Amino acid sequence: MESDALARRVPYPVRESHKHCAKCRKLVSRAAYACRRCGKRQRVRPRTIWLALSACLLVGMFAVASAGSLLTPSRSPDVAADVPAATAMAQPGVVPTAPAATIEAVELWLAYNRVPAQADQRFKDRPLRVTGTVRSVERDFEGRIVMRLNTGDVFETVNARMALRNDSAALAIGKGRPVTLACIGRGALIGAPLVSDCSVR
Repeated sequence: MESDALARRVPYPVRESHKHCAKCRKLVSRAAYACRRCGKRQRVRPRTIWLALSACLLVGMFAVASAGSLLTPSRSPDVAADVPAATAMAQPGVVPTAPAATIEAVELWLAYNRVPAQADQRFKDRPLRVTGTVRSVERDFEGRIVMRLNTGDVFETVNARMALRNDSAALAIGKGRPVTLACIGRGALIGAPLVSDCSVR
């Protein structure tokens, strides 16, 4: 009788793929999410883990964005007022309100031919009034009017791109006629000065 009682108290051997439920002490597969007898949860579902990680990621991103906005220094009113003017100068089609420098096409070409870096400092992204003699009026690959001004060199011109696609005043100027253009300096391409957003004055 005593041996039978001891035998009943001896637990069943647990295989590696099973474990005892913490609530009812029955054998439960290690792959099970819950005990099928008492319903106690055995392990966390992967979907729950992914949802928790996603929530932590969103909270972290929101915290970083909030910290960045708080740490960004606020601009003074004077600096904020200067930003639109600088942006307008850099945008094509917008003529800045600063006074335009008057220069002849020959002088503009000579400036870029001698020291291009200094010429860029003087003329690039600045309003210019360019005077010269028309060598030709053509259209570029985008269909915009390009007026080429003489520079005194047979092969070199100052290339002025008109602001309007169909500028009647520019189309009416013939070859060899003097012209004055209000433009924005755009640097030079292979030694040829470029101006854009031009209009006839």
